[in-house]
Amino acid sequence: MERNEMLKKTAIAIALSTLFGATVVNAATLEQSDNGDFASLYGEVGVGGYIATNPDYNYNELYDTKGYVDDSFATMGVTGERDKFIYRLELDYQRRNWRGGDGEFELAIDKVYIGYRFDDHQWVQAGLTDTAFDRYDHFGDYTFNESVKTREAGDQENTLKYEAAFDNLVYGVSYSYEGKHKNGDAQGDIVNGYVGWMSEYVSAVVGLEGRGGSDGESKYGKQRLAGFGMRVKTLPHLFFGVNGFVEDEDLSTRKSGDVYLNYETFRNMGVTLTSKYELNKSTDIIASINHEQYESWDVESPNYDYTKLEPEYGKARRWGSLGVNYRPTKGIELSLEGRIGEAPEAAYAYTRIYF
Repeated sequence: MERNEMLKKTAIAIALSTLFGATVVNAATLEQSDNGDFASLYGEVGVGGYIATNPDYNYNELYDTKGYVDDSFATMGVTGERDKFIYRLELDYQRRNWRGGDGEFELAIDKVYIGYRFDDHQWVQAGLTDTAFDRYDHFGDYTFNESVKTREAGDQENTLKYEAAFDNLVYGVSYSYEGKHKNGDAQGDIVNGYVGWMSEYVSAVVGLEGRGGSDGESKYGKQRLAGFGMRVKTLPHLFFGVNGFVEDEDLSTRKSGDVYLNYETFRNMGVTLTSKYELNKSTDIIASINHEQYESWDVESPNYDYTKLEPEYGKARRWGSLGVNYRPTKGIELSLEGRIGEAPEAAYAYTRIYF
């Protein structure tokens, strides 16, 4: 095969692996055929974490509050295509940093699926994979460490997903059978989807999600979620973004033996306004302002959770951030974000190497 043809096919392989959901900055081609079949190895190693975590504002955030909470992470996976069948296997090594975790490392299969590509624009996949809206749940957030959490379902087992991407229009929908919270608790069947419009200067995505609830098996009942993200390019190097969500979530307020009872609806919402200025090809300046509120924080709400201490900030919290992303060379990124206001930490620092 001529060198130019090999380079062309390698570029196609990397583009397709990105299209089918892998966060691939660099990818090594493991095998390549003349008819377009390929297999690529990708991954990343990241070291960093949360600096000066604040116990007053660490409500439902990190597993612990101290001077430094390590958030190091590594992932490695294989993605490919064979005769229009697509596949992916990804392993993650991450900290159990969520509230209720222990902060220790865990090795887990993050994704394992097989799918089929109908054409250059449409494909389906089934197995352990991210739900449809997970692709765009922080679309309007330029911050390195995502600000307001959209709370969509994320990766789920037993998921069937269809997606399409055209020149401007993108859309997708997924169904997950007997979905689970990241802590393993049952949440019931989950359906979500998105539709978006992409252009050079203005792009926007709207997503919806609903879950059936655990029917008393866990504290998680039914849920309805709407999310929105938009990016605007105003100058050649200046970008603005907005990301937000509104959620009605049913949670159990009483338990009898192993059965959860008395589900009440809690209204949650949040919004992030972000901006990014590209100083040069290697350096970005990123700023954000954020608002987040949960009904369970509000002492005046009939659904206030009196089993927990009242948050220092009351029914809502607001904070801002200013950060720098620096890429000294291809596949390496250094990031530092400082926070002010009612944030759960004073800063977040991280270094990632992609391969």
